[in-house]
Amino acid sequence: MDSGIYKEELMDVYKNPQNRGKLDDPSVAVLERNPMCGDEINLQLSIKDGIIEDARFDGSACAVSIISSALVTDEIKGKTLDELKTYDRRKVLDLVGLNLSTSRVKCATLILSAVQSAIKKYESTNK
Repeated sequence: MDSGIYKEELMDVYKNPQNRGKLDDPSVAVLERNPMCGDEINLQLSIKDGIIEDARFDGSACAVSIISSALVTDEIKGKTLDELKTYDRRKVLDLVGLNLSTSRVKCATLILSAVQSAIKKYESTNK
């Protein structure tokens, strides 16, 4: 694949990120911060019968965080909570598909931390 075209696609995601916004009645919402760079991602999930029906994110973040948040929120729709528990750094980085420096990996995986926090919060309040 031509990496120039791929980077253009990612810039389109950054400029027009899918799933950016707020849900009317989320099942769970969490705010994750990256203190190293100041990124903040507010993640909201709509969960029914253990399945992610919808996912939205908002916040103030760098391009890498926004791109990964848009891609991950799209990817997790329709997945079960158990499936999401197997998501890890590698899966997110493969989805984003960029060669990132160590400090930027934290930006790309901020949304993963938010997803993991949201699942824990949801499960602790919906036993």
